[in-house]
Amino acid sequence: MRPWPAGGRVVAALIRAIPADKPLRGVFHLAGVLDDGLVTALTEERLANVLRPKVAGAWNLHECTRGLDLSAFVLFSSVSGVMCGAGQANYAAANTFLDALAAQRRKCGLAGQSLAWGFWEQQGVGMTAHLGAADLARMQHQGFAPISVDAGLAMLDAALTRPEPAL
Repeated sequence: MRPWPAGGRVVAALIRAIPADKPLRGVFHLAGVLDDGLVTALTEERLANVLRPKVAGAWNLHECTRGLDLSAFVLFSSVSGVMCGAGQANYAAANTFLDALAAQRRKCGLAGQSLAWGFWEQQGVGMTAHLGAADLARMQHQGFAPISVDAGLAMLDAALTRPEPAL
């Protein structure tokens, strides 16, 4: 499987350009695009727009680094892949792929960890910039409290010490 091979060539070229005296030691993949919709509403284009940065990006990084001695290969996934992904069929699928990729890398003796985040409290920026007060209230009512930047960074530090491939 080699999805979106042009991106793989670009990633490979970037990695080859890293000086030998300063080798790549870790990868953090934080890509994501939202295009919410039920399975029946998804078009090939909508699916590709969400899968390309998550799935193809992670896969290309995996392919281009699996021969390197990395101490970290961290994928930022989403809780939508494991629970409450209603209306996010394509996003849930993309994030579940990341979780599976981390597990497969670990099985192969490679660094790999997927972290299924909820939403961060930075309002008005990033992937949650479009959420209004009603959206945030609904999410909090469902038990999804926003993660503060300080708490998120502390959770990241803690996660990096854990042996599980998916948290």
